[in-house]
Amino acid sequence: MQTIHDYAGFKVDRNELAKLFYIIFNPEMKNADTESGFGYTKFRFLKYYLQNFNLVGKNYLPTDLGKLIYTYDKYFEDEVTYWVLLYHWSKKASNPFLYFLINESFDAKNKDELKKDFRAWAVMNEIKIDYDKKDFVGGLIARTLNSFTDNDAFKNLNIFTVQNEKYYRDIPYKAIPLLIAYVLYDNRLERTTISFDELLKEPNNIGKLFNLDRELLQQNIYAMRDLGLLQYVQSADLHHIIYTYKEIHIKLLERYYEQY
Repeated sequence: MQTIHDYAGFKVDRNELAKLFYIIFNPEMKNADTESGFGYTKFRFLKYYLQNFNLVGKNYLPTDLGKLIYTYDKYFEDEVTYWVLLYHWSKKASNPFLYFLINESFDAKNKDELKKDFRAWAVMNEIKIDYDKKDFVGGLIARTLNSFTDNDAFKNLNIFTVQNEKYYRDIPYKAIPLLIAYVLYDNRLERTTISFDELLKEPNNIGKLFNLDRELLQQNIYAMRDLGLLQYVQSADLHHIIYTYKEIHIKLLERYYEQY
């Protein structure tokens, strides 16, 4: 059964996480937890964010993605970097609630409604929701939802807006073709082709993550096609793409950072 993190109450704060990110990439720093000003507990639990963002792996050693972002945007200043962090955080193994919110929740809901729906979904998906700490699940939900309205987290991406205490999907900011292609190829799973319907409905793929309808999906497919990243095929009523990009998909992010 999968367990969750509530991050001990510490919120997503890009400035603090960038500071921790720098410390991890500079292991010569001694007594990093005290020198950072975080203290042992905060230092320990903030590292879970970096792990769930896929910037560090086992034993908190830098991943290839972490090395790339450290090279080009170590202070987490670019919105494309925010998207990459958010995308990896939204994977089921990282943050089951965020995965549920993006892929399985429909229509606008308030926090209590989302909590109720998530608990029911979690039981069906073998995710542990009962812990010794009171309202442990509520802690994760609060950290996640607050990140969409906090300027120090992911507010700039415009993923969700709040009206009358309900959370609505919105038009995402800076969802550029190279970023979308990165997510597309991260979800390729050795396939050679994929249909538009699958791209719109498949969990954590580009339709769900970037809130694309068929028209917006087609616009982005054209943009990626024009960059030479895929082929677009239409036959009768079937629209699909053919994966043609040959390099590892992290190179798509490197291409973005080198250009911009």
